Amino acid sequence: MNPQGNPFQTAVTPRMRTARWLCPLVAALVLSACGGGKSSPSPTSPPAERGMKEQLEALEKSGELPALDRSTDIAGPDADRNGIRDDIDAYIAGLPVSDAIKKAARQRARVQQRIGSIDLNDRAALMALADASMASTACMSQTAEAGLPVDQQNKASNDGYAVTLKIQAITANTPERADRYMAYMRALHGTTTTTYPTGKVCEDE
Repeated sequence: MNPQGNPFQTAVTPRMRTARWLCPLVAALVLSACGGGKSSPSPTSPPAERGMKEQLEALEKSGELPALDRSTDIAGPDADRNGIRDDIDAYIAGLPVSDAIKKAARQRARVQQRIGSIDLNDRAALMALADASMASTACMSQTAEAGLPVDQQNKASNDGYAVTLKIQAITANTPERADRYMAYMRALHGTTTTTYPTGKVCEDE
């Protein structure tokens, strides 16, 4: 942590400058989900699918992402059964941020992981997960801003939000997972109403 107490100060590196690539990556994931769900793109695969694979591989080689699981299984491996895919767990563990930020990141990762197994026809379950998603976003914001002067809180909150977006993107890192995420978003449309939570939003691990 830097002398002014910003938990993200040490994280302002190429690894954490996600804005340059996050939106194109998410767009590629979404487009690839419409390309037939192939997990091993061939020379004849749709351009969006090949682009997703190549972009992810480049990010892994550069060190901006961990080596990601690309199995066709939507859930992926979770050896310790903590509700977070093992490669996402490894990514969070390696972040150059405070333990409090890592805890908030793991809360978000658990939310994203639940998308893979939720019953998309269960309105109550969808609403509960939407509320959990909002709580994880609020938790990251509160954690990032904690103890900082007012003039530093906005940047810290934005940096924290970038972490949550990156987790969202790399959780949906295959066509199967991206397709599931989009199915979840379609199921949410017009069925849930959430408000930004107040009070205790961070989970106890």
